[in-house]
Amino acid sequence: MATADEDARSGPKVPFREDVPAKAPKPAGGPRVLFGTARAPRTLDEGPRIVGNGVVRRRISCTVEDLRALDPQASEPVLRQAVRAVDAVNFDDHEFDDIVRFGAHLQELHGRLAEEQLALADDERLQDAQRLANDMLARLGELDPEHLFLPRRGFLGGVKAALSSTAETETFRERSAGVVGTARLLKERREDFTKLEDRAISLKRRWATLATGLNAHLLAGRFLVQHVDEHPLPDPDAAAHHRSQKDALETRLGSLAATASSVALGERVLETMVSTISGVRTFADDMVESDLPAWQTACAAALSAKSEGRPYDVSPTQGLYKKLLNTLTRRN
Repeated sequence: MATADEDARSGPKVPFREDVPAKAPKPAGGPRVLFGTARAPRTLDEGPRIVGNGVVRRRISCTVEDLRALDPQASEPVLRQAVRAVDAVNFDDHEFDDIVRFGAHLQELHGRLAEEQLALADDERLQDAQRLANDMLARLGELDPEHLFLPRRGFLGGVKAALSSTAETETFRERSAGVVGTARLLKERREDFTKLEDRAISLKRRWATLATGLNAHLLAGRFLVQHVDEHPLPDPDAAAHHRSQKDALETRLGSLAATASSVALGERVLETMVSTISGVRTFADDMVESDLPAWQTACAAALSAKSEGRPYDVSPTQGLYKKLLNTLTRRN
């Protein structure tokens, strides 16, 4: 059995004695280099920026001006997105992934927005808005000032006018009461219509963003196809590879163009929905308590003057009537 002195002499794994050599001093300055020798970092301009599977990626030069020359009517957002789309494409990828998936995320978004629009079309609030708007337009159409104050000509016309003046006033009261009743229903539902309008407008903005992205990818794709045609590679294998990707890209562009057409149609359909919702909401908020009573009063006064044979001015009733109609149909 070892004595205590022998244990002490053998010492721990990490001894703390005077005979242990001192650690090497740290360098005076700069980072430590564990292997090899230190060298200055490479700048961005040196060498290829992207290397995949040992193959250097060739960057395609593309600027906003290059794209504007291809499509002078393109908007600035489209041009800027198109530049980014060109930069994201790697023709040196042997898997064709950039081409096969070119703009695919936009088509996926189109599917989601189309589903949202279908849900909006089935919303009972939209159906109520359409029904009430059509009812209001039909009731107002029966009280068109051009027919309500149509002048009677000749002796028989004057006799008929005298006999029917009271009936015209009563008919107006009955029909205007129907207009007021529908207006009250619109006013009661205005909070529902406001929420639905916000939802429709939000969807409209996303449709517009999607349309910009699709137009940008279509422009970027045209640029890339033209680039491959105008800049053939000297290496036969690489050139054939680029031509194959160009053919695949043209197929993708056809698919994206079909999606863009569908988006344009969807935007027009949504615009009709927004117009309907916005019209009834504005009518309920701004017209029910102001323009509608003013129009009703002006019509009643003009009809009363007409029945009594006094002069009357139809222009105030015509102006208010057009304003009411234009609000419901969203025309300026």
